Amino acid sequence: MSLSRDDWYNVRITLDELKRTSGDKSLSSFNKKFKEYLDIKPYFVDNGCYYLTRRNIYHVPAMEKQCITISNNFVLVELDAATKGFFIQLLLLSQYGNIELIKKNIIKAIGIDKKTYEKYIIGLAGANLVSLTTPLTLHTENILLENDFSMQKKLPMKKVDKIAEIDDNGNIIIPK
Repeated sequence: MSLSRDDWYNVRITLDELKRTSGDKSLSSFNKKFKEYLDIKPYFVDNGCYYLTRRNIYHVPAMEKQCITISNNFVLVELDAATKGFFIQLLLLSQYGNIELIKKNIIKAIGIDKKTYEKYIIGLAGANLVSLTTPLTLHTENILLENDFSMQKKLPMKKVDKIAEIDDNGNIIIPK
């Protein structure tokens, strides 16, 4: 969503467009899951019918210092959403996890079993996103972009408390 935002951090995107972008099959509960992280406001489009079409404007929070920016070229990679999510977790671990990217460390940090790890790694290797070396080598050219904080706006203090953090072990902490 951040790739589609305007200068005021607003995104006008339909769930169908988001599904195509993320590769997900269903986003029926998206608004419910992310309402505490995104400021979601409805607006209406006059489509010539008796009832106006309802759309949402999503206000995306400003980037955190420990974040990654992924190119929209990543959408073109032919993988399921779960495998792409695993790759994003690997990117975050490589940037901010302070761990060596070996099988044992990755499994512990992400909290998955060996079978699931193998399934995802085989998919990523088939898409040429990783090399099966020790430690694991991630291929991020044309996918991982430099973060640009020059246009960054400051978050209101009430929103700062709701941003997820990464602890010393690489675990994601989402405040309640």
